[in-house]
Amino acid sequence: MGLNPIGYKPWKGRRTEHSRRFLVIADSIVRHKLKSKGFLAMLILGTILVHVLPLILYSLMPHEALEADVMRDYLGGGLFFIFSVILVSLVCTDLLSDDLRSNSIILYLSRALRVEGYLLGKWVGAMICIGLFTLLPPLLVGVAITATQSGGDYLSSLAVIGRTLVAGIWSAAFLVPLGMAVSSITSRRTFAGVGTFMAFFTLMIISGIFSEFSRDWNMLSPDLLLRYSQTVIFGLRLPSHADPALMGAVILALTVPPLLLVYYRLRMKGVGK
Repeated sequence: MGLNPIGYKPWKGRRTEHSRRFLVIADSIVRHKLKSKGFLAMLILGTILVHVLPLILYSLMPHEALEADVMRDYLGGGLFFIFSVILVSLVCTDLLSDDLRSNSIILYLSRALRVEGYLLGKWVGAMICIGLFTLLPPLLVGVAITATQSGGDYLSSLAVIGRTLVAGIWSAAFLVPLGMAVSSITSRRTFAGVGTFMAFFTLMIISGIFSEFSRDWNMLSPDLLLRYSQTVIFGLRLPSHADPALMGAVILALTVPPLLLVYYRLRMKGVGK
């Protein structure tokens, strides 16, 4: 009896629609990070310190309704920002660097995916992972505060919960692009993780130095930008020295060019043009 020749066998299963293939990448990222001990440890620790304690405190304190300034101060706090940056750094350690180092990006883009789909999948996966900290717990805190309020104005509390939803999504959307950009320019996991963390705090240091000469430099600090943007989301008034136009320009500079850099790096590495 002769041996059966081993050759290429076409896939006969169900194929994922081209427009939905990015979801496969996003799903793999989330599954991978939920198995990461480092990510889970920081997620749990951050949830306890940043979310559980305010949940207990605000729920037990007498309150008539869920106030916008309470949620803004809670989400605009320094501890929330620090843990968010740490989690972004952990997510971005191997978000792009592994595929670039192993050249598997070429296989991804050879037939099954376009650059846009690959980038979208990575972005959505990172957003979901960070949203486990910036979105889900704040919503639960808002619901708990609303459920224990003494006043009857639940519509205003529900409106604040809606703004909390937007603020949680925005927090992840604001932080993820810079982490993806750092991950795209190095093939080393350590450099990607540490580089992401240092990128945010380098901006804070530069902002602190030059703000001695002009308060406009405060807008370069990511933590202040996040707090100010959340102030707008919750419908509160910005400080008098905060220039909304400058704030918008810096936010665009910290989100759009990093994503364009990632797109360029992926095209050069995977497509070659």
